[in-house]
Amino acid sequence: MLNRLLNRFVFNLYFFIFKAAASIWPPVDTVLDKASFRRILVFSTAGIGDSLSDSPAIRALKETYPETIITVVAHRRRSLVAAHNPFIDELVLYKKGFISFIKNYLLLKRRHFDLVVILRANDPDVWPLAYFINRRAVVSCPVMTRMGFLISHPVILPDWDCTHGVEQTMDIVRYAGADTKDRGLVYEVSNDELKNIEETLAGFGVSGRHIVAFQVGGGRRGGYRDWGYANYIEAGRRLLEEFDVVLMLTAGKDNLNKANLVESGLGSKDVLNMAGKMTLAQTAALLKKCSVLLSTDTGIMHLGFAVGDVDVLSLIHCFNPATRVGPYGYGEKHAVIQLTPPEGQKPSMSMSMDMISPEAVYEKLREICLRKGMRKRFHES
Repeated sequence: MLNRLLNRFVFNLYFFIFKAAASIWPPVDTVLDKASFRRILVFSTAGIGDSLSDSPAIRALKETYPETIITVVAHRRRSLVAAHNPFIDELVLYKKGFISFIKNYLLLKRRHFDLVVILRANDPDVWPLAYFINRRAVVSCPVMTRMGFLISHPVILPDWDCTHGVEQTMDIVRYAGADTKDRGLVYEVSNDELKNIEETLAGFGVSGRHIVAFQVGGGRRGGYRDWGYANYIEAGRRLLEEFDVVLMLTAGKDNLNKANLVESGLGSKDVLNMAGKMTLAQTAALLKKCSVLLSTDTGIMHLGFAVGDVDVLSLIHCFNPATRVGPYGYGEKHAVIQLTPPEGQKPSMSMSMDMISPEAVYEKLREICLRKGMRKRFHES
């Protein structure tokens, strides 16, 4: 409660200060000289999934303006996503707070950016920072903020809430003349990271076997999107009975207890519980060695899309549907099971993901395993 009040106070402080500043020095809607872009600054400071959804837009900027230096401001806790994007030339770390605001302003102002693009941002100080850096060339969609009065080039997207996350930010960079044919999320695992995970798997004695990963939870804010641990146990039991696979449990430390319950409920030597033991970079490398990933709407689900090798089965809540957050631009590679509201009811966060049965999930999971050529545990005579 105290933290919420503090955040509201900080937002109101920024709002009124910069509302006054914009009335004195308003943003200037000048014509963007696309032919002379030398430096482009991009803000992508939201969560892991959103940051990955921004990555095709960053690719579009680099492909369209290959000689331009692309600088990305990313939240320090999610900066690993940007650090693994080969279309970024320079990475600047961001964290909320006045001292960080001043440091980044002093660092970025002297770069003389020709274009400032805000793809996505959760914190209020991003918009004033962009305004201070170049109030003549800020491009963004005002639907994301109450400080849209700081945007010199507002991109009006009335269907924002009904548009897939990839296309949301692609529409923003299209305003600046950028586009790309590749809508795939971008995350490039390094050779060293891949070598290290191969050594780790060899140490567990699972090299050469098919690995199925269960991401058993997401972040605290998205708890309504989680699937109960008993469901993972039932789907995992069926998987291990039918297929000769290794089942890898992944999750952050905040879902360690849930992962432990799934491990205990399965009670199999073919289950490896890696929850809370791997960094995001290690998890990305692991996903390149996995055949299938089962995940709810988490950052790891998006990471699975991005690394390219693993087939993802996504369990998605109707309140934030697959048309906004699911796989996009991958054809038939990935599969989705979405929670369906009871007849006559509107989607609500109060609707439980446990309405998706483990039987329905395993049926789809089994289809993917067969398509991937996984060996049956017991061959039919």
